[in-house]
Amino acid sequence: MLRGVSRLAWLSLFVAAAVLLAAGAFFFFMRSPAPVAGTELTNPVLVSGLDLVNQRGQSVDLAADFGGDVTLVFFGYTRCPDVCPLTMARLAQAYQNLPDTEGLSVVMVTVDPGHDTPEVLGDYVSRFHPDFVGLTGNNSQVAEAAKAFYVGFAGEAPTVAHTDMVVVLDRQGNMRYMYGQEAVISIGEDLPGLLRRL
Repeated sequence: MLRGVSRLAWLSLFVAAAVLLAAGAFFFFMRSPAPVAGTELTNPVLVSGLDLVNQRGQSVDLAADFGGDVTLVFFGYTRCPDVCPLTMARLAQAYQNLPDTEGLSVVMVTVDPGHDTPEVLGDYVSRFHPDFVGLTGNNSQVAEAAKAFYVGFAGEAPTVAHTDMVVVLDRQGNMRYMYGQEAVISIGEDLPGLLRRL
């Protein structure tokens, strides 16, 4: 009888320990952010005071008007023959694969404002997803925005050389991650975690 109680006690102790270990592992992995493909900025940079024009012709502040959302920002242009449509298609696929896009914005800022009017840009981004936002402005507005995002561009369309990063802003408007072309392929896998953390 004592032997049976002893076995039962040991079994109960073993089960309790296993449950505690499983719970500990669960909370450890839930609290520890999964690695992401993008490059994390060790010193996040606040983006503010960037006045541009959206596809409806309305003035917007790139930081303030998207505050509260995690925002993916890409600088490109509508006549770009390769990297821009490829990047936008990858962002569209990542966006569409999310079960819930609440709290996420995707923004393309043109580096060819002379051609990319609000109408032209609106038509372009809506081909990838109707929720996507296109931003343009005059030359100085676009140059100021590009500088704030550490984006360089030069030349005239149809051949404008430009930095092809996708920048992730957190809900406070801080630059937190940068995705180069080799990393943006994996942005869809990273987005659920980024939306939880940022």
